[in-house]
Amino acid sequence: MRPLVRPCSGAADRQDQEVICVIKVALCDDEPAMCRDLKERVTAALGRLGETCAVTCYANSFRLLDAPLDFDLIFLDIQMPGLDGVTLSKRLREKEFQGVLIFVTVLRECMLDAFEVEAMDYLCKPVDEQRLEAALKRSLKRLGLKEEKCLFIQTMNWCKSVRLRDIYYCEVIDRKIYVHTRNGVLEYYGKMRDLEKQTSPRLFKCHRSYLINPEHLLEYRGGLVKLENGDQVPVSKGCHKVLMREMTRYMDQEV
Repeated sequence: MRPLVRPCSGAADRQDQEVICVIKVALCDDEPAMCRDLKERVTAALGRLGETCAVTCYANSFRLLDAPLDFDLIFLDIQMPGLDGVTLSKRLREKEFQGVLIFVTVLRECMLDAFEVEAMDYLCKPVDEQRLEAALKRSLKRLGLKEEKCLFIQTMNWCKSVRLRDIYYCEVIDRKIYVHTRNGVLEYYGKMRDLEKQTSPRLFKCHRSYLINPEHLLEYRGGLVKLENGDQVPVSKGCHKVLMREMTRYMDQEV
């Protein structure tokens, strides 16, 4: 959902380094003390599960709704002034938030609303440690973080890792690579053959200068593929059969 910061190792020419994916978590509760307590619990529980996280607390529903929704996991209180947690969760889904939602509340009667927005779990206050850890385990499984493959980018001045599922396509112009992601475009100098190795088989070549992610492909017509971000990418004649084969393979996996 967003570029993940990875500590630089100093090994600039290694292509198969282990990438540390930081789980981005948001907590929304109008009681600051409860939010701080849950932050400590979530951080500790994810730590026990061997995961690194970055947690942001929101005491106001509207501030979360206006924030960049690049979180993997969002915990929502239900009883909040202005915009309650159930309404907020529906607004988040309307804004195409695809991550995991977990309700944390004293209101057991709102459990049916949790299923309506495809919430992962419904935790009652005070939060039980074992229930929280079980919910986080299921969340990690749904997010697929254990098997997540990333593109690692390292330059002289910065380094990032980007989950392949967050990439729409990559293009090479002269010696510069442009990685088009959900969070914008990353630019760096590199080689197409190295990019192919790092992103295969998730991304595949449809043109000598382009790699595309079939997960985000909307349409293929007239030698162009249209992607979810609205961009169109050319398909060379030599790659037509490859594109059709890869699209079929991807759709078979989704069934």
